[in-house]
Amino acid sequence: MPQMEFEENYVDVKFIKRVLGFESVRRVQQLTQDGVLSTCEIQVGSRKVKHYDLCPTVLAYINHLKVRSTKVYTDRKEQKTIEKMQAEIDYKSAKARMAELELEELAGHMHAAEDVEKMTADLCLAVRSMLLALPGQLAVDVAAVNTAAEAQVVIKDAICHILDELSKYEYDPKEYKRRVLERKEWQDVGEEPDE
Repeated sequence: MPQMEFEENYVDVKFIKRVLGFESVRRVQQLTQDGVLSTCEIQVGSRKVKHYDLCPTVLAYINHLKVRSTKVYTDRKEQKTIEKMQAEIDYKSAKARMAELELEELAGHMHAAEDVEKMTADLCLAVRSMLLALPGQLAVDVAAVNTAAEAQVVIKDAICHILDELSKYEYDPKEYKRRVLERKEWQDVGEEPDE
């Protein structure tokens, strides 16, 4: 940018305060200390005083505002870029965590609550059906005995048989895997999963 030449027009700090629209002269002094504005020593009568050359001072302040607004814009732009990058990192981390959980589930090291709930419901239905079948199974046997002690033994044996059946219930990883694959629709319901 070509330098413009101005006639010297020296003014005091109070005049600069008014021209730049500041509340106090302290702001002008602060900008001078920060190197934004500069003073010149001029001879006024028999003494030397510091004054501001009006046009270069106003131009220096305008330039300072331009630089500051550019810096604020750049800082905001950098902040938005950082926020965008952080959001992307968070998204990719969450996606990786979901993939880890999915692998743990497929490997059988972890089970979804809905699969556990269904398997538990199946076990409860098996227990329920065994208990509901008990009166029909025992009716003839209990009617054939003569004493309450004999009836007690027959009922106890039937209950022990049910408890024995329940004690044989074992965790079946293949069943959980089948349910996971069925839920995720990765294979047909009737197809057996590979080990």
